[in-house]
Amino acid sequence: MKLLPDPERIRKASASAGDQGLGQGAEIAIGLLVFFGLGAGLDWWAGTTPLFMIAFTVFCAIGQFVRVWYGYETRMRNLEADRAHNAMAHQNNVSAGDETRGSRA
Repeated sequence: MKLLPDPERIRKASASAGDQGLGQGAEIAIGLLVFFGLGAGLDWWAGTTPLFMIAFTVFCAIGQFVRVWYGYETRMRNLEADRAHNAMAHQNNVSAGDETRGSRA
């Protein structure tokens, strides 16, 4: 019976979570800069000073928030399902990911 998790697995999971957060932050920042630039260019072309710049930036910020929110919800649902499956596997004396050993006929 193994009570403590594998340290290598924890290290990999924490590293990937940090990389994922850093990647999402970069995507948000680049997206905001692109939409800000598009709005500024459209404002310069149309002669309207801050109208499109503000509208495009707000549109991008709302879109990024919704994208991150739904991604988080999906990731949490998957983790909860994995946790429930592993708990049931533990109760049935099946190692995680091995569903053939727990079937008792």
